[in-house]
Amino acid sequence: MTELKLGNEFGALVEGDWLQAVETALRGKSIDGLNSTDLAGFDRRPLYTEANSQTAADQAGLPGFAPFTRGAAPLNNKFLPWHIAQRIIIGRKGADNAAILTDLAGGVSALVLDFSLQKLDSKGLNTLLADVMLGIAPLSLASANADTAHAVLELLDNRGVGDVPLYLNLSADDAALMVDLTKARASARLMTSNGAAFHAQGAGVPQELGWMLAELTEGLRALEAAGIDAAQTLPKITLTVAADVDFFATLAKIRAARMLFANIAEAVGAPDTPPQIHAETSLRAFSDVDPWVNILRATSAAMGAGIAGVDMLTVAPCSATSASDNALTRRIARNTQVILQEESHIGHVADAAGGSWYVENLTQQLVESAWTEFQAIEAAGGLSAAADTINAALAEARATFDVAVDNRAMPLVGVSEFPNLDEAPLATGGDNGYRLSAAYEQLRHAAQMAKPKVFLANIGEMTSFTPRANFAANIYAAGGLHAVGGDGGTDAQEIAEAFKKSNAKIAVICASDDDYESHAAEVAAALKKAGATHIALAGKPRDIDEIDAYCFAGCAALSFVQEIHKTLGLA
Repeated sequence: MTELKLGNEFGALVEGDWLQAVETALRGKSIDGLNSTDLAGFDRRPLYTEANSQTAADQAGLPGFAPFTRGAAPLNNKFLPWHIAQRIIIGRKGADNAAILTDLAGGVSALVLDFSLQKLDSKGLNTLLADVMLGIAPLSLASANADTAHAVLELLDNRGVGDVPLYLNLSADDAALMVDLTKARASARLMTSNGAAFHAQGAGVPQELGWMLAELTEGLRALEAAGIDAAQTLPKITLTVAADVDFFATLAKIRAARMLFANIAEAVGAPDTPPQIHAETSLRAFSDVDPWVNILRATSAAMGAGIAGVDMLTVAPCSATSASDNALTRRIARNTQVILQEESHIGHVADAAGGSWYVENLTQQLVESAWTEFQAIEAAGGLSAAADTINAALAEARATFDVAVDNRAMPLVGVSEFPNLDEAPLATGGDNGYRLSAAYEQLRHAAQMAKPKVFLANIGEMTSFTPRANFAANIYAAGGLHAVGGDGGTDAQEIAEAFKKSNAKIAVICASDDDYESHAAEVAAALKKAGATHIALAGKPRDIDEIDAYCFAGCAALSFVQEIHKTLGLA
C-alpha cells in the first residue's frame, strides 16, 4: 500500500510568505498596525514563527523532566489534574461548616483556610471542620502564624490523620517551627513564596515572578541559617501565583515560574526538584459593579492556569470583593473548575500550549524580565532590605494601571464599558488589595441614592447624533448617571426647553462634526441660560465659550466623570 504524505503537496514556507499573506488579508495595510505593547512593555504581534522562538532547540524539555517548564509530571492525572480548592475566609459572613461541607460535596478537593480576619484555636477549628474527612481533603493555610499552625497540627493529630498532606505556608519568620516540622511532618509543605501577594498590590507579571523568587531565596537562607539544608527544604515550598484575566500572560507566567524555580533548584544542588504551584484567580479586575462579569474573568484566569498545569487552583466567587458570598456564587466558583476538568478536559494534555511560538516567546520574555527583577532585589541585599524599592515600584505600577483605566485603554466590561445602571452595586467588602475598578465603584455608590441625570442635547438627525450620544451615555453611566435623551433637531430653544423638562442639572451636546460647526455654540448658550450647571460636548475640544468639558475616545474618562460628581455635589 502506498503511503500518502499530505505534506508533500505543499512547498516550504518562510516568514516572508506568511507576512505577505497577512498583508494581503489586510488589503495593503501594513502589518505593523496590528502590533501592540502591553502594560508590562512586551510587544504582541499578530504573527509568530520559528524565528521568534527557536522551539527546535529550546530548553523547555519534556513534561516531567527538568527544568519542568512543561509540567511536573510526564502524564497528567486525568481524574484530578489539579486540586480544586475553595478559600474559606474565617470570620467572613457565610464561611462556616455548612458551606465547607457543601463545597466538598460539590467537587472541591482541598480547602484554603484564610486566617486574615480571624484566628482559631484547635477547638474552633474542630467546630469549623466538623465531619470533614481531612485525610482526603488537604488543608492549605493562608495568613497563618506559628500558633495557628500548631492548632491545625493538633486537630489533625486528634483526628488521627497527622501524616496527611498539609500546606502550612508559613513565612521565614517561623523558621524555628519549620525546623521542628521538617523531621516530624515529612508530608507537610512548610512555606510558600507568594507572588500573588505582590500581584494584589499592583505588581506586573515580571515583578510578581522576580519578587516571588527573591522571597523564595530569602526563605531558603533563613532556614539554612536555622540548620536546614536548602536542597532539603526546596521540596517543601509552594509557589503561589495569581491567575489573571490575561489568559496568555497567566499561562506563560506559570511556565516561566517553573523555569525560574529550576534556576534556584540547580543552584542549591536539587535540579530534579519540580515546583509545587498554587494559583489563585486575581481579584484585581474583579468589581462589585455588575459582579456577574467576574465569572467570565475568573473563568479566563482559571483556564490559563489549568492549561499551564498548576497543582492547586482557587477560583474566587464572583462576589469575592463584596461583604459576603452566598451559596450561588460559591457554587459557580467551584463549578467553573469542575467544568474545565470534566467537560472541557483541559487537564488531559500536558502543556497543551507548549510549542506555540507565541507562548514560548512570551514565556522566555517573562523569564528574562523576571530574572532581571530578581537580580536587582538580590543586589539591594534581598527582599527585606529592598522594601522601599519594592514599594516605589508598586506605586509606579499602580499609576500605570490607573492611567490605562482612566483613558479606557484598559476597558472594564460592566464598569467603564457597558455599565448596567439597573443593577445596584454590591456592598464593598474589606481590604481586597489594589483593584482596577475601585474608583468607578466609589462613583457608582455615591450616585446610587441620588440617581443623577444627564441630558443628551442631541443636534440634527438621529442617524447623525446617535453614535456620539451612545458614546456619551456610556461614559456618564460609568459614573452612575442616567442619560435622558433629546429628540434632536436644530432649534436651540426647543433643545433648551427639553432640557428643562428633563429635570437634569447637566447636559452633554451630541452631534456630527457639521452640526457642531453650525449649531453647537448656540445650543450651549441656550442650555446655559436654561440653567445647566455643566455642559460637555461629545467630541474633540473646540473653541466654544459655554462648553465646560469634552469627552472623546481616549480622553481621561474616569477623571471626566469624577469632575461631574464634584459639580453635582456627589463628591
